[in-house]
Amino acid sequence: MSKQLGPKLPKNNIRIYSEKYLVRTLKLSDASDHWANWMLDPEVMYLMNMPAREWTQTHIANYIKQFDQRSRLLLGIFEKESSRHIGIVTIELRAKDQYLINMLIGEPQYRNKGVATEIAIPFGNYFLETMGLTTARATVLGRNAVINHYLRKIGFKLDGVMKDYVKSHADGTMLDLCLYSITRDEWRAWKATNLAAKS
Repeated sequence: MSKQLGPKLPKNNIRIYSEKYLVRTLKLSDASDHWANWMLDPEVMYLMNMPAREWTQTHIANYIKQFDQRSRLLLGIFEKESSRHIGIVTIELRAKDQYLINMLIGEPQYRNKGVATEIAIPFGNYFLETMGLTTARATVLGRNAVINHYLRKIGFKLDGVMKDYVKSHADGTMLDLCLYSITRDEWRAWKATNLAAKS
């Protein structure tokens, strides 16, 4: 990461709204056993290639502390009506006005229900327009069909596949890693087409 990204940047207090959801900066007070349970879900562990380990509210609080909310951002996804915390987004700000994004819908009943699709436009508006960043990037395991489909659906292009790049924590096999990106101009074109299709 570029050395100018870090303490010299102000802390971010982000709030992004869609019709049903709020995406905001997470605080230590957001740590919960409820969140810890997501990290113990076998489906999450498989798709994210997470090692088997203990997760408690204290572990979540320590995880939150790893994010300076300057160049490394940790955001929560909340259902507006119930204020229920249902997922997280991590953002790493990089040199040349780029950012790397990862998302987890932790609550099982909210997965594959259009949450990520709904927040895609306001999220892109914030980082690519309001913050003025030029390129979003994402990496995802080849076996994570849901996220691979989602990224293509919201306009990301597949830049390449790193074959046998990541070792599985479950069985030691080597996994493919897919590299995605979308530029601000590509984002604007996708958004225009997407909004036109809905009108």
